[in-house]
Amino acid sequence: MTDELQRLADGLTADYLHGRWRPDAAEEHRARILSAQASIDGGLDSLAAGGVLTTASIDQMLRPHPKLDTWRLAPVLHAYPAGTLEAQALVRDLLNAIAVSNFPPLPPRPLRYVEAPARYDGGPAALFLGGGITGCPDWQRRAVLQLDVIGSPAVVLNPRREAFPLGQADAAREQTTWEYEHLRLADVILFWFCAEAVQPIALYELGAHAARGTRLAVGAHPEYPRRLDVLEQLRLARPGMTVHGSLQDTVRAAAALLPPGFARP
Repeated sequence: MTDELQRLADGLTADYLHGRWRPDAAEEHRARILSAQASIDGGLDSLAAGGVLTTASIDQMLRPHPKLDTWRLAPVLHAYPAGTLEAQALVRDLLNAIAVSNFPPLPPRPLRYVEAPARYDGGPAALFLGGGITGCPDWQRRAVLQLDVIGSPAVVLNPRREAFPLGQADAAREQTTWEYEHLRLADVILFWFCAEAVQPIALYELGAHAARGTRLAVGAHPEYPRRLDVLEQLRLARPGMTVHGSLQDTVRAAAALLPPGFARP
C-alpha cells in the first residue's frame, strides 16, 4: 500500500494542476473539514508539516454519501494510513489547496501553471521552480499546492514533466533549452535542494542566477549533502540571503519576492 498512496496522490495532483479534476461541492466541503481537522489534531508542533490526518478524521470524511464511489479523494484517503511520509505530505498539501476559499477568486490553476515543454508567453508575474528532478521526490507539485494555499496568483513555471519522453534523442536538448529560457523569463526563481540527491545542474543554475541578480528564494533540506556549500557560496554572492530549511518556508519567501500586484514592473 505504500506505493499505492504515492501513485494515487501523484495522479490526482497532476489532474488538479492540469485542470482535469476538481472535486464536486460535497467532496470539496468534506475536504475543507478534513484540512481544518488535520490542523487541530496536529497541534502547533505539526502545523509546518501540514497537520496530522487521523484515522478517525478519515473515517468521518468517508462516511456514506450517494456520490462517494465517484469521489477521486476516497481511494486516496483509504490508502493514506499505509503511505510513506512523503506521499502523506502531498495528500495534506492537496487537501489544504482544495480547502482554500480565495477572495477575490484566483484564475483557475491551469491558467497559472506552465509545465515543460509548454511555453510561457508572458503576462502575470512568473515563478520558476528550480531544483532537482532526477533522484528527487516530486517536491515541485507540493510547492504549487502550497502556493495555492497562500493565494499566490503567480504563474508557476515547472520544469518537471508529467511524463518525460525517455529514449527520444532530442528530449534532453529540448528540456535544457526550455529551462535556460524560462529561468530568464521568470520574475522570481525558487531553488529547493532536497536531501536525496546532490543536483549538480541546479547548483550550476543557482550560481548563474545569483550572479545575474535575479530575485531568488533558496532552501536546502537540513540533510542535503551540499548544504554548507550553498550557504557559503550565497554568503559571498548574496550577503544576508537566508537559506531556508523547509520547502514551505522557501515557498512563502518566493511568493513574498513577487512584484507588487503580481504584475510585471
